[in-house]
Amino acid sequence: MKCSTSILVLLFIFLFVTSVHASQTSDTKLRSVAGQNSDSNEILTYIIHLTKPEGKTLLGYKELESWHKSFLPNMTLDSGEPRLVYSYFEVMTGFAARLTTDEVEAMQHMDGFLHAELNVQRELETTYTPQYLGLSDTSTGIWSTESNMGEGIIIGVIDSGIPPNHSSFSDNQMPAKPVNWNGICNFTNFSCNNKIIGGATFANGIKMNSPPVDTGGHGTHVASIAAGNFVKNAMVVGKFNYTASGMAPRAHLAIYKTNFTRADSLKSYDQAMTDGVNIINYSISADPTDNFYNDEAALSGYKATEKGISVSVSAGNRGNPKSLSHSAPWLTVVGASWPDRRLAAAVRLGNSDEFIGETGFYQPTQFNSSIFRPIVYPGANNKRETLGCWNGSLNNIDVKDKIVLCWAGNDNIGKGRVVLAAGGAAMILMGPIKNTRNDKHVLPVLHVNSNDANKILNYYNSPGGSPPNARIVFKGQVSGRRPAPTIAPTSSRGPSQTNGGILKPDVIAPGYEILAASIVRGGPFNNYFKFESGTSMASPHVAGVMALIKKKHPTWSQAAIQSAIITTADDVDLAGNRFVDMKNWKPSNIFARGAGHINPPKAMDPGLVYDRNFSDYIGYMCGLKYKPSLIQLITGRRVNCTTVMNIKASQLNYPSIMVTLSSNSPNETIMRTVTNVGKANSVYTPKIVHPANASLILSTNRLQFSAINQQLSFNVTITIVPPAPVKGTISEGKLEWVSISNSHVVRSPIAIVFD
Repeated sequence: MKCSTSILVLLFIFLFVTSVHASQTSDTKLRSVAGQNSDSNEILTYIIHLTKPEGKTLLGYKELESWHKSFLPNMTLDSGEPRLVYSYFEVMTGFAARLTTDEVEAMQHMDGFLHAELNVQRELETTYTPQYLGLSDTSTGIWSTESNMGEGIIIGVIDSGIPPNHSSFSDNQMPAKPVNWNGICNFTNFSCNNKIIGGATFANGIKMNSPPVDTGGHGTHVASIAAGNFVKNAMVVGKFNYTASGMAPRAHLAIYKTNFTRADSLKSYDQAMTDGVNIINYSISADPTDNFYNDEAALSGYKATEKGISVSVSAGNRGNPKSLSHSAPWLTVVGASWPDRRLAAAVRLGNSDEFIGETGFYQPTQFNSSIFRPIVYPGANNKRETLGCWNGSLNNIDVKDKIVLCWAGNDNIGKGRVVLAAGGAAMILMGPIKNTRNDKHVLPVLHVNSNDANKILNYYNSPGGSPPNARIVFKGQVSGRRPAPTIAPTSSRGPSQTNGGILKPDVIAPGYEILAASIVRGGPFNNYFKFESGTSMASPHVAGVMALIKKKHPTWSQAAIQSAIITTADDVDLAGNRFVDMKNWKPSNIFARGAGHINPPKAMDPGLVYDRNFSDYIGYMCGLKYKPSLIQLITGRRVNCTTVMNIKASQLNYPSIMVTLSSNSPNETIMRTVTNVGKANSVYTPKIVHPANASLILSTNRLQFSAINQQLSFNVTITIVPPAPVKGTISEGKLEWVSISNSHVVRSPIAIVFD
């Protein structure tokens, strides 16, 4: 009886363990392989995640690569191409290989197999901004004394490469490369120096011997924003009037050129980590629905963060709610703003009214701005062709030596050609202002917004008086545009679809019409600059600031650096008003701006930081109900969530606060811990802006520190205030800890979603 009972017990244990193993590994199969690939014999690139078998010791790269090859049916395809595409050593345990669906399905039965996925293609998501952000201000000393312009810090840029000879990447006054640099640079026709200290090219599953030369301009733009050296007489469309630099002009750059596939990007992260970079910038998109194990920035960024590397990523350029490209808490996600700088021109009407609009660098010099010229509006007949000044629409209209009013749209340059061909002296484009600075106009052009356009038309149509006339005065590049900064219309917004309720984007940074280094296809210029827009341009601004903070505070964790950037961000614009969203020119919401606009001088000295134990991320992913096998894809080690304290997203010690409340769950108490990184003896008191329809109660009204790095905790209870708001309503507020001396304001934005 005892024997049979023992057998039953053993059988139960066996079945239980087997069922648990099955439940943990069932999600690691290929996701609908048959649906993804109807031809089971088609060769495709797959990324294979592995788990090291118990008792197996793999010492170095060669041993790992040999183990990876052991999963392959053979080493080469019939075409002679190698099966193995990449072995990954840092970002994950596994490899990329050229395989058929049948071969991958057979591989799933091998010891150590964890997960397989098809490779996917990603998309790409600029220099007045150092002055605009207060870095070059000698009174703050941010560049000159506190950060030494990022000297000795290595920024890894994963993008489309750089040109071999651009002035932004000269090593003039650069220090020697750091001793901790492990990378190499032995490319043909591409010489590294003390600015560009190394890199690699990964394209279509191959680590190429070719240098990381940019042929599109995106990577050049991004790298120069982060750490471009000083360039005097920067050439912008033929003019040499500007001194340009990046955010951390003495930081070193490592360039990883990728073909923007998942496999290439993972290998770029892998190489950057092996080489020893301190910061990574990744201005490449992802699907808003990607979980952390599907998003290469989240997957790779986890391992990078674990090694002490800060990662800045672009929020994406979809411009809609819930459209963020990336949202993992260990990544700093950056949205795009439009600074206060513009290329301005003014139109002064015959009635003395004046309107300031935008222009471009391509402006003919033979234009007398002091002369009033007649205005003509071909669109007065309300025909589509004449409204837009399309080809042939001006044939029977006298526009000779006149200023022609045309509604803006597609091919604004072409409209100018039509006006010039008809004898027009200048053109005023009317309607929403887009990125016009790089437009190569053939005649003087001024672009005014819709409101000003209607006022000009009212003047044109006013009865009686003198015939309508005007003059255009070009003012060059000027600051002072208001409102500013504003939220770029294409900048992706939260809330995240996948992170469980952490406020993203984290911050916004200059990303709309940004001037930075670029390339001239087939041209000899090595100091060419261009305006570009997108969150791709915003992210390297933050990467450069990270380098400055890292230089001043070399022992700070990634979480501390991220916290400094978030809690010191400006939550109002330059006029002290709520940020305006360029999509509708109305006040923005918290999911468009996050904590607000980066303020580098303040980020260098935040007073308090919200730090985190790296192990908290495992508890957080368990709290998201990730299966252990999926957590293993990210962490590279087995996790048992039953033995880990699960952490709700709102309870992660994040600098921002986000909760979801409902009639069934009308309140939540969250805990936060702050670390004193300011003066040893300091006292902070709270200032609260209560969100609409909710109240905040703090567990303490005083934080008193007696030592640097001392930690203190507090609770915040957030409660619905009746009547309950409509489901889906978003409310926002903030909690500020203000030092008694008023030298520090540590701000946490608060977002509440009412469910």
